[in-house]
Amino acid sequence: MRTECRYAPSNPICEVNFLASLRKFMNPKIVANVGRRSGDYEILKKMALAGMDTARLNFAHASNDQLIELKENFKKLKEETGIEVKVFQDLCGPRIRVGILPEEIHMKEGEEYSFSFDKCDANDKTCIPIDSKDLINDLEVGHPFFLVNGAIELIIINIADGKIFCKVERGGVLSSKKGINLPKTNLSGGGLTAKDEIDAAFGASVGVDYMGLSFVQSEEDIQKLRKIIGPDIKIIAKIERGTAMPAIDKIIRESDGIMIARGDLGIEMPMEELPILQKELIRHAHWHQKSAMVATQMMLSMVEKSHPTYAEVTDVANAVFDGADTLMLSDETAVGKYPVECITIMKKIIDRADEYFNKTNYWHE
Repeated sequence: MRTECRYAPSNPICEVNFLASLRKFMNPKIVANVGRRSGDYEILKKMALAGMDTARLNFAHASNDQLIELKENFKKLKEETGIEVKVFQDLCGPRIRVGILPEEIHMKEGEEYSFSFDKCDANDKTCIPIDSKDLINDLEVGHPFFLVNGAIELIIINIADGKIFCKVERGGVLSSKKGINLPKTNLSGGGLTAKDEIDAAFGASVGVDYMGLSFVQSEEDIQKLRKIIGPDIKIIAKIERGTAMPAIDKIIRESDGIMIARGDLGIEMPMEELPILQKELIRHAHWHQKSAMVATQMMLSMVEKSHPTYAEVTDVANAVFDGADTLMLSDETAVGKYPVECITIMKKIIDRADEYFNKTNYWHE
């Protein structure tokens, strides 16, 4: 049973016995993304035996048929082995992207470009199509406008005639369908799209255990999803927008847990803030008696290699020391060459970190 003092955001009485109160509460679980490399029943079985507690299906790419198949596979797994693996349906959310470009654009610092849903002239190579009609209504002059996972940085200098005019502050190469990040912009559509509503209703009908809501901005996003899926499915609020920070405690209270989605969060917030945010978000989640999941690039090198880097080993262990309840593997198990080995190694790191954290002296274990 957790104590109320655990990870109190600001309570000096709690801080006095911080480490002591944390001991005995570790043993994080492993969530593994299921994809083309890991959808086969025999691979899923090996992943479960290696330590996978929950399987994530990303509905940015997955289908209803895949979800049904996954549920059936885990029913079979439980009958054969007695192991129960939970299902986590991750909703796509309002991902805004660049449209189709005739060729790559090499953006250079100081250049100016415009972005529009339907006002680009085919002969104007500086006008770039986007797939959101309503985005222009949410933006303001001076807002940052990031492309390609933050690799290209622009600033909005004008909004007129159905176009968003931007100046390049850090250049790069832009190609079709790349994502757009807007760290200071509140999107009026919220974190739940029409597609999400349909997917959520289907997930609820087949009985998923967890549902992830992407790009959460406020507690209202959670409330909307709750009305669709009912009280039994646990909602995981994905913290990946800078604009969510002012409402973070309200978001946590309304959800059943949070995912610290370090990929998009690292784009929307200064990168040097990311390790601090990881710790603080876990603290706030636990203060509200909610779970915290750490995700993104935990063992990314194992997409191609059979062994993680030592920096990745340390990252996994430090997430345990931060108090994470769950660690998530994404591309490592969805498209990686070593999904089973990745889970096996992560489990070893978790177990060793857990063992160490419940000892009083490393040198006299």
